Parts: sequence; structure tokens; C-alpha cells
Amino acid sequence: MKLLVVAALAALVAVVSASGDPTESLPGVQDLTPDNFDKFVNGAKHALVEFYAPWCGHCKHLVPEYKKLGEAIAKDPSLKNRVVIAKVNADSHRSLGERFGVSGFPTIKWFSRGKPVTTDAAEAYNKGRSLDAFLEFIKEKLDADKGFARVEALDKLAQAFVAEGADKDKVAADVKAAAAKVDKEQAANAKLYVEAIEKALARGVEYFEKEQGRLQRMIDSGSVAAGKVDSFAAKVSVLSAFTEKPEAAAAAKSDADEDDEEL
Repeated sequence: MKLLVVAALAALVAVVSASGDPTESLPGVQDLTPDNFDKFVNGAKHALVEFYAPWCGHCKHLVPEYKKLGEAIAKDPSLKNRVVIAKVNADSHRSLGERFGVSGFPTIKWFSRGKPVTTDAAEAYNKGRSLDAFLEFIKEKLDADKGFARVEALDKLAQAFVAEGADKDKVAADVKAAAAKVDKEQAANAKLYVEAIEKALARGVEYFEKEQGRLQRMIDSGSVAAGKVDSFAAKVSVLSAFTEKPEAAAAAKSDADEDDEEL
């Protein structure tokens, strides 16, 4: 009998130790309220947001893994600069829960970069709730978004530049002209196309693949200062317009169109 009591107590201790207070501030995890939600979740970066209630048992059990996730993202510049990890006390801030159709706890939603912050655009996260499961999901999303800095109006010209027998000087001039006409929001990325082509004219088309690989290795190494990761990632994204095969470019365009239709 005593052994059973001891075993039961040990199991209870294990359960308690594997849970936490959902309202606790966690490293690398932004606490959101109606006052700051749109500041952190606005389409500029991807965002994974947990909507919780302090009394929710499953929310309590999620705390240790969510804490690990916040710490992991904060330590990795290639992730920190592209993803926001956040949580909302949807019991205290019911307006946010209602805004995004939260009907149970915890509800975890993924808000993609570049998409409107709406209930329809947000994706319900229904995968595992371990650190590994969260990271696998996030990295899959980032891999699918490697073209985040691409400018559609310049992508065809990028492919034309690397095509066999292309008049590279003429295409370069066309790229400069097209880059000057893009929207203000795309101007910085359009400039990267021009800079890449100018370097390729001087060094050869192999520059694109070599530079893309060099920058990606630096990002993956974690040696790049946090302030530079964004610019490096944008360059890698633009360089992919020159290095991907025509059929891959067409498939990416088709996938993007399908995503737009789903909205």
C-alpha cells in the first residue's frame, strides 16, 4: 500500500514539474495584449501565437516546451529575425480571442509573413507540442518562404539574364528600368536584383550560385550579427531568382497563386 502511495505521489510530482504557469514571462516569447498585438503580429515576420487561459491544464503542460521554443528561436539569428514567438492570455484579453475565432485552449495559430492578419489567413497549428515538433513546423514554413524578398516583375528578367545566349547588357538595362518602376515597398529588394546583375556582369553568371551559397553558409553558422541576418536572407532570396531552374520558378509562381486564391 505504501509503495502505491509513493508511486502515486511520484507521478503527481512528475506531472506538476512538467507544467508551469502560462502567465509567466518566458525568454524569447512575447506577451501580447490588445495594445501591442498589431505591433508584433503585422505580416512583417512570421508569427506563432498561443492563445491560452491561466486555468487551462493543457496550457500549463505546454509551458515548458514553449519556453524551450522561445529560447531556441532567440539563440538562432536565422530564426529570430524571421519569426515571432508569442502568447496571449485570451481569458483576460477576450477581444483577441474573439478576433481570431478562438473557442478552446490552448489554440495555437501561425500567421505567415506577407499575409493579412485575419482569422481566414491564420493557420491553425495542429501538430505536436514538443520543441522538436514546433521547430520542424517553423523550419518547413521558412523553407517554403525562401522567396520572401523576390519581386515578381523582375523574376522573369532574372531568368532571362542567365539564359544561354542572352544579351546580358540589354537584360541588365531592362532590369534597371523595371526596378525603377516598382512600388515603394519593393524598392529595396528590387535594388538587390540590380546589384546582383552588376556583379555578375563583372564576375560571370557563376557569381549568383557562389554568393548564394556563401551567404547561406554564413547564416546557418550563426556567426552573422543579428542586425545583418535580415539583409543576408534577403540577398539569398533574390539570388534564388537567378539560380533556380525555370521549371522550379514556374512551380513557385503557381504555388503562390494558389495561396492567394485560398485567401
